[in-house]
Amino acid sequence: MIRNQGSSNQSLGLQKFYQPHLFYLGEERIRNLVISLLKGPLVLDAGCGNGWLSVCAWEKGYNVFSFDIAKNEIQESLFFFKERKANIGLAKASLLVLPFAGSSFDSIMCVNVLEHVLNVKQALCEMKRVLKKGGRLVLMVPNGLTFGLLYDKLVYRIVPTKTIISRTNRTLFSLKDDEISRMKLDEKEPIGHHQQFTIAQIRKLLTENGLKVTNVVNCRFLAPYLRSFCTLLGREPIRAFEQFDTRLAEFAPSSLVAEWIIASEKS
Repeated sequence: MIRNQGSSNQSLGLQKFYQPHLFYLGEERIRNLVISLLKGPLVLDAGCGNGWLSVCAWEKGYNVFSFDIAKNEIQESLFFFKERKANIGLAKASLLVLPFAGSSFDSIMCVNVLEHVLNVKQALCEMKRVLKKGGRLVLMVPNGLTFGLLYDKLVYRIVPTKTIISRTNRTLFSLKDDEISRMKLDEKEPIGHHQQFTIAQIRKLLTENGLKVTNVVNCRFLAPYLRSFCTLLGREPIRAFEQFDTRLAEFAPSSLVAEWIIASEKS
């Protein structure tokens, strides 16, 4: 049975430590969509990052185990899990060699991770291996024809990624707190996209690896691009635009949106 945590306020405590725009309408929609697509009580957060989605799923009553390959992401997750008193397992591991027995999890959520992986087929094979029969993989990936072209070919060449990350961290974390300061947040691991996907390509990859696609949902349209420039200017994203952008994404062709959430099941 999934634990019942009641109607906990998802934003309580999160805004103090994480990016405020994670609590705008577009991000709330993404978070709720990912969690609504989970199946069964035992969930793996593959590439958990700072742990925000792990905690949201745990607060919804799921039993969550998380992992990431980046040392600083593990540090942030540990800190955050402790702050939220969240009973979430955590490991430092690679998506290419998962330290779990076969058929261990009911669902896997893998949000904004696959584009950073060199060997996508191996990653999908490993995730399928640890899923139970009928288990569900919920992916979120950027559109290589829109998000990929703008960010990888333009933004990241003009503005170093570390500049965006370090400014965001200095703004959003209280560096007066000794425990957070020890994380050395300006020393984030480099971020880069090794893969660019079209919706047809990601469908084909999933099918070829024995995963049947059940849902495809458009996520955002222009909001990711505006957010980056707002961050560089030291300003918050425009909330009214975020709401409008969510509606745009719902009705826009899948080939034009910034990202997709894709659910598939192990046959």
